[in-house]
Amino acid sequence: MRAFASQTSLVLEKVHLADAERRAQLLQESDDLKSTLLSSVSHELRTPLSTIKASVSSLRSGEIDWNSDARKELLSAVEEETDHLNQLVGNLLDMSRIDMGALHPNQKSNVLREILNGTIRRMRQQLARHILTINIPENLPLVYVDYSQLDQVFGNLLSNSAKYAPEKTRITVKAFPLQSNLIQVQVINQGPPVAEEHLTRIFDKFYRVTDAELIPGTGLGLSICKGIIEAHQGKIWAENGKDGFTFNFTIPVASRQILTADFEGKELE
Repeated sequence: MRAFASQTSLVLEKVHLADAERRAQLLQESDDLKSTLLSSVSHELRTPLSTIKASVSSLRSGEIDWNSDARKELLSAVEEETDHLNQLVGNLLDMSRIDMGALHPNQKSNVLREILNGTIRRMRQQLARHILTINIPENLPLVYVDYSQLDQVFGNLLSNSAKYAPEKTRITVKAFPLQSNLIQVQVINQGPPVAEEHLTRIFDKFYRVTDAELIPGTGLGLSICKGIIEAHQGKIWAENGKDGFTFNFTIPVASRQILTADFEGKELE
């Protein structure tokens, strides 16, 4: 009995030590995550805040004619950088919901083109330096999605495309039926191809393919896209396509719809 009690004590002690080690590891990972988040967000906040501050200071100085083109440019800069900040805050909130498992889509029947048009209007300043092509057929079936969450997906993918693709190059958005119950969406840009070893990790949280000093960002946008699409029971992936670097994702078709024979099994050009 004494031997048995001694062995039991040793086992319990090992379990306690292993549990303590796991807790310490989790705390360290949490601290590392917080440090990465603070570093990334502080870096991302610096540029828009500096631009807004400089623009507002110039407008208040009295040296800018209120009817001049310079005033319009400064106001456009403030508007664009404010949208940038709003997108950053939205990404942080969405990431926290995904981490807590609290991202529950309010799925309803929606017109995909209407969601995309709303995103484009909101991002008109950011997309102004690129050629935007939309290839979504008018009679595409309705999609069963959360409007605001899919708007966030489009916003993050278009923002990523605009940052990495050279100015005056084309960004294309295509959509076509993949199966009777799925729609596939592609966002294609003319940015540089991504090495194969990065393609599988590009949607990981805080993962950056390029140096943050070269291309600003938090490394959260694509991770949030993945969380939202998977919450819709869809898939998202990236590839070096024949038309350019391509983001693909699938979303469900609204129920009680029948695809026409012209659409079944065909990709629209």
